[in-house]
Formats: sequence, C-alpha cells, structure tokens
Amino acid sequence: MEFRFLCPFCGQKLKADYDAARKTVDCPKCKGEFLVPEPPRDAEPQAHPPLPTQTPDSYPPPPPQSSVPTPNLEGQHNCPVCWLRFDGGDIMHIAVHDSLRGDAILGEDAQQRFLATRFNNAGQAIDAMGLPCSDIACPHCRRKLPPGFLETQHHIISIVGDQSAGKSYYLGVLTKMLPGTLYRDFQLVFQDSDPTGNAPVNEMRKTLFAAQTPAQAKLAKTQMTGGMYESLPRQGRTVLLPRPFVYSIASADNRGERCALIFYDNAGEHFQPGVNMVEQPGAQHVASAAGILFLFDPFNSPEFRCRLIESNDPQMEKTVIDQQDIILAEMGARIRNIRNLSLGERIHTPVAFVIGKSDAWVHLLNGSPLENPLKESKLQRQAMENNSERLRALLLELCPNVVANAEALTDNIQFFAASSFGHTPLKIGPGEYAPDPTRLKPLAVEAPVLWMLSQLCPQLLGDSAPAAQPASS
Repeated sequence: MEFRFLCPFCGQKLKADYDAARKTVDCPKCKGEFLVPEPPRDAEPQAHPPLPTQTPDSYPPPPPQSSVPTPNLEGQHNCPVCWLRFDGGDIMHIAVHDSLRGDAILGEDAQQRFLATRFNNAGQAIDAMGLPCSDIACPHCRRKLPPGFLETQHHIISIVGDQSAGKSYYLGVLTKMLPGTLYRDFQLVFQDSDPTGNAPVNEMRKTLFAAQTPAQAKLAKTQMTGGMYESLPRQGRTVLLPRPFVYSIASADNRGERCALIFYDNAGEHFQPGVNMVEQPGAQHVASAAGILFLFDPFNSPEFRCRLIESNDPQMEKTVIDQQDIILAEMGARIRNIRNLSLGERIHTPVAFVIGKSDAWVHLLNGSPLENPLKESKLQRQAMENNSERLRALLLELCPNVVANAEALTDNIQFFAASSFGHTPLKIGPGEYAPDPTRLKPLAVEAPVLWMLSQLCPQLLGDSAPAAQPASS
C-alpha cells in the first residue's frame, strides 16, 4: 500500500510504499536526500495482491481496487495514452532486470512498474536489482510514456470524422508531407519519436506511397478493435484505448525550441451517438486535445452531392451517411461532460474544419482559386482567414447545420480545403475506392496543422500569434 508525502526541501509531491518508511531516499526533482516519513497512523498497510493470470488470447484482468491510483484532477501532467492527470511524484519507472517481470496490474509478462526511491549520479532510477532505468510509465494505465515526456510539451491532435471520411489516408499523407514543409520553410525537423508505437502509421504511409497499383494503395478501414488499439487498465477496468502516434518537432539549428505532437486515428464509429463512453472510452482524447482536426466528407452530404451530380467520381455511387452535424454535436456533448462545462459553453481549443477531397468540389467556389497559405517560407495568416471565410460561406449555403454545430463547439475555428490524393480515386471493388499511386499529388494537407502550430508553438514557426489555451480534463 502506498502513502503520499512532500519532499522536505522542494515540496514536490511524492509517494512510497509502507515498507519504505524511515529509509533514505533522493528526491527525483531536487535530488535532496532525506528519510521517508512514517505513514499516517489511521491507515494500515495491505498485502500486495497476487499477480493475475493471463492467457495469450485474453486481456489482462482489471486491477484490484486497492491498486488503482486515484485520478488527480489538478495533476501537473496529462497522460497522452489514458488522458488522466498525475503529479511528477506519481510517475512510475519501468524495471530493466529480466528477473523483475510480473506487474501487479499489467500481468506476469510485463516488466514491473515501481516508484523510484534510489537514483544514480546521472539521475536515473535504480530498480530492485540495481540496474539504471530510463523508461517511465503513467501511474494510471502504466503504459510507457513517450521519450522526453517530462522535458517536452506534448500536444494531442485528435482526428475526428465519420466513417469513410478518409482519416487514415489523411494521417498517412500528413506524416509524409509535413516533414518536408517544416524543414524547407521553417528549418524544423519533424521526427518519429516512437518507431515501434508509430508502426501502424508508418505502414500506412508505406502502403500508400510505395504501391504500384490502386489495389496495393488501398488502406484497411480502421476498426474499433485490432492493431490500432491496445488493452490497458483505466480507472479500475481494462479497456481498449487507441494507440498514440508521437512525433517531435525541433529547430534544426539546436536553439532548444521543440514540442511533440500526438495524433489519434479512431474508427468513425467511436464518435457516433450511443457509443458507451465508460466501456469504450477510446475517443475521450478529444477532451484533452490541444487541437482537433474534423474531416468533413462531401460525399456523405446530400447537399454537396446534388451540386456534384455531373461528377464522374465513383464515390457518388456509395451510400450517403448524413450524420456529420450529429457527430459534431455528440463530440461537443462529450467534451462538455468530461470537462464539466455548462450546457452551451464553448471550448477554446483550435478546431480545423477540413473539407476533404477538395479536388472533386473546389470548382463550386465559382471564383478565383484559394490563396496560398504558405509563401516566402512564412505562414500567411491573412490568406488562411480569407480562404476560411470563402469555405464557410459555401458550407453555410449547402450545410448550415454543420456550420452551426461546429461553431457551437469552439470559438476558435478555421475552415480548410484539402485533398489527400489530389485526384479522383478509382473503384477497385464494391464500395471500395483507392488512389492511383502514379497520380498522387496531395493538396494542402499540412495547412490545418501549421495553423494549429502557429497557436500552440508560435515560437517554432516564428509566429507572433498568442498561444491557444491548453485543454483541461
């Protein structure tokens, strides 16, 4: 059993097991050496629960209630995996020695997570067998935290949209195009922070850009289970959570300026009304997001399709799923519920409303082409705002309910046009469409993320815009 106390030197919140009382430890923050105080007299230590058994085809059983950390709403850190908050003193380290397998919550195959009380001269935690440990874990879900979590500001970017909106294609194309734009125009290096965890996105990008035929370029639909999700403990139960895809952005001249972006690609079904948020909390990252990318599919809009009646795009054949305004309303209701906001209160989180597949409908603007949002290696904010006004006017004409629900969600919204393919996809089977890899020419997929970065990390882009207010949860 654990108890909390404060470092006598710096006041850092810490916690330790009962058997650590009166032992000499070093504070993980200020490195001061002191004796762990006696635990409170009104609490009795409890025996550690036995390790849970696990079969290869089953999820780990939920942790015993006595082992579940209490969510700390005022914690200084927000887990990018389970989205629960905690203080620095709650962070767990991951044991290195092979004999230290068998975690009380994750199961017998996982390396033990522990609260460090010993550190070497390099400031690394020491496990029970005396080996230095460099990896840390969330005290709630116990998943390994991204590299540099404590030193780098991490921003969650939630990609939201209905089924067939093209979220996976967008993410795969974005991670291909954004690095080149950031380095060429802003001297910023965009890197994969977790090659193992980011493997699904890397595979999608490889599938799309290394294909030789449309059939080879077809990405599988994101399911509500499978490789894009992992089973983890959260608030006393084992649930499926989407994998975070973590990328770092740093100045190429080593000025020290950096941040990290955490992307989430959910199955569209997660955002539909009626999905149980307690049993399937996989979309709750929107409440902790620093930015939200909403992908609007014009081929799921009857009003857009009426204006595209003469189009030869094979997607005109697919069944219409007209619920994008409902998904926006549902997302707003969930965010308000999780953040405990009043009915009708808007968030301040930047929301990039991306009208996808722009190659099929941009002619509907009936005028001059959209302005270039990136010119002379500088973000053209006025051009973005001008484009946003024109796109909003088109949406307001065709889908006023969608605009109303988007603007009821946030007071910080911008509208964008983008195309992941840059051309009309080909039909490769019943209800299946894929790009021609020889004609791939993505259009403006980076602009929404650059706009968000201009608010979240303006110093990186050399932008003087004020930073957006961070999400609370």
